[in-house]
This record gives sequence, structure tokens and C-alpha cells, in this order.
Amino acid sequence: MPNWLIALLVAVVTALTTTLVTSLTILPRLEARNRKIQAGHQDRERYGQAVLTILTCSARLTNLVIPDEASPTVREALIGEGERWRQKIDTATKDLADSIAPLSYIWFLKDVALRFALVSRLVWISERSESAKLAALLDLSGAAQGLFFAAWWRRPKRAKCMRQLVQLTDDLEAHRR
Repeated sequence: MPNWLIALLVAVVTALTTTLVTSLTILPRLEARNRKIQAGHQDRERYGQAVLTILTCSARLTNLVIPDEASPTVREALIGEGERWRQKIDTATKDLADSIAPLSYIWFLKDVALRFALVSRLVWISERSESAKLAALLDLSGAAQGLFFAAWWRRPKRAKCMRQLVQLTDDLEAHRR
């Protein structure tokens, strides 16, 4: 048997053995890890969507003005839109309070994320006036959006948003007591 054929057979057997061992031992772990990473990204996207929903719906409700000269049809439609936005805020604050896991793996943001989620829900179900609720939710969600979802190179803004969010949650928790 020629030497080149032996070298070729050794290379083929080595490649097949490596492929077989890799596919049986390493690939299942990588696939499981990939599913966990994708689930984490989906959770983070849902968290971000809830924050953005609170921010936009609070801004819409703050700026919602029903003109006196509006017809009954328009007035009813605007009232219906306001109720729809209130329902979206209610659902988003419930989602935040129920799922704070997406940011809990970042040790220094875990407490801030938890406090933001719970204080947002408590503000929404509190007995404050609607304008006070909306102002508090706008401030909270704006700071949370800047902290959790700003680009990594905007670190100074993120630090400012974190201080602002911690201060807001402290103030709102102190007001509750």
C-alpha cells in the first residue's frame, strides 16, 4: 500500500471521528445554549416593548384633549381611544411586574429593574389622580428606556438615567408610605 494512501486514510478517519464526536457531544450543548440565548433576547424584547408602550401611551393620554366643540361621535371616539390606551398601560405594567427576568442577569441593574417594574405597577393602580399617574409613568419609563435600551456608547447618559430612575423610585416609594 502506497504511503500517500495511508496518509489519506488517516486524514479521512480523523475527520470522520472528529465530526462524529463533535456532533454527539458538543452540538447538542450549543443548540440548547442557543435556545436559551434566543429566549433571553425575546424576553428582553418583550420587556422593552412594555416600557415603550407605557412611555407612548402615557404621552398620548397626557396630550389627549377632547375639544368642547367636538361632535358626539368624535367625542365618543376620543374617549374610546383614551380607554384603549389606559388598557394598554394596564397590560404593560402587569407584564413588567410579572416578568422582570430579562434584566435580572445584570447584577447592578437587577434591583433597578425590579423596583422600576413594581413601582410602575403600583403607580398605575394607586389612587393618585390620572395626571399624576401619567406624569410619574412618563418620568419612570423615560428613564428606564434611556437606561436599559440606550446604545452602549452612550454610557454617560445611561448613568444619568440610572441615577434619575433610582431617585424617582425612591421618591414614589416614599410618597406611598
